[in-house]
Amino acid sequence: MKLNPDCIRSILLTAEDICDFSTPWVYDKDKEKGSFLSNYSHEEIVYHIRQCDASDLIDGVQFYEDGNTVYIGDLTPEGHSFLANIRNDTFFNKVKSIAAELGLGSLNDLTQIALNSALLVIKSHFNLP
Repeated sequence: MKLNPDCIRSILLTAEDICDFSTPWVYDKDKEKGSFLSNYSHEEIVYHIRQCDASDLIDGVQFYEDGNTVYIGDLTPEGHSFLANIRNDTFFNKVKSIAAELGLGSLNDLTQIALNSALLVIKSHFNLP
C-alpha cells in the first residue's frame, strides 16, 4: 500500500485527541472512526497505524482480531514533535509539496522535511542566519 501522509496525520491527531496518561485509544473497525479518520478505509487506517508504530510515532500498539481492533497507548515524543510540525494545514500542504517535488515519500523523509521547514520558519521569524 502506498503511504498516505494525510492518513498518518489523521491517526496522530486522533491519538492526541483521545489518549492521556490513563486513557488509550482503542480503534475498532466496527465502531465510529471519528472525524479525523472518516475518509479512510479500515485497511488504510490499520496499515498506517502499523507505519506510525514502526516509525516510533505512537507506542503501546497491539493488534487484535486480525487488526479489527487496535490498541494504541499514546503518541511518543517523536510523534508529538512531528504532529506539532504538521498541525497547520497550510504548512502541512507545503511539506507534502516539497516531498513530491523532490520525489521523497517515506515517513522519515516527511518528518525530516517538516522539521527542517519548521526550523527555517523559526530562523526567519527571529531574523537568524
